[in-house]
Amino acid sequence: RQPAAPGCTRVPLSTSPFIAMLALLASSSTALTVGVAPSTARSTRAVSQPAMSSSDRCAVWVVGCGVPKRGMGWYHAKQVIEGDVPNAAVTAVVEPWFLGAGADSPPGKAFAEWAEAMKEKGVAFCDSVDAVPVAEGERTLALISGRTAD
Repeated sequence: RQPAAPGCTRVPLSTSPFIAMLALLASSSTALTVGVAPSTARSTRAVSQPAMSSSDRCAVWVVGCGVPKRGMGWYHAKQVIEGDVPNAAVTAVVEPWFLGAGADSPPGKAFAEWAEAMKEKGVAFCDSVDAVPVAEGERTLALISGRTAD
């Protein structure tokens, strides 16, 4: 397998278009190459990148996370947290419903359990965008995920 050309971010062929675009946005690359694996090779979700410095990192805020294992916002947060986007890090989740009026509902309790586990990874949980801690000079991407009715 050849390394990505200078200025390019390489992602595996199996990567979703969303993650591929987020990888490009979160990197300092100007191009994206999709890795093609032989049909006998196992697909991996790892992206080959040098270690990122704090200046290369893109902070990701997930706005409208939803229920763990059900919401698309939650799924995209999971993808970033698990390293599918090497230069991105979820730094905040904004969830007004489950951090407010919906906190005592069964889905709200599932959200709270997941939130506790993610706080240990340095993710801030806020009930509004205004409450998110902002790091001066850090590149930030807000991933807005909501239901059509919202």
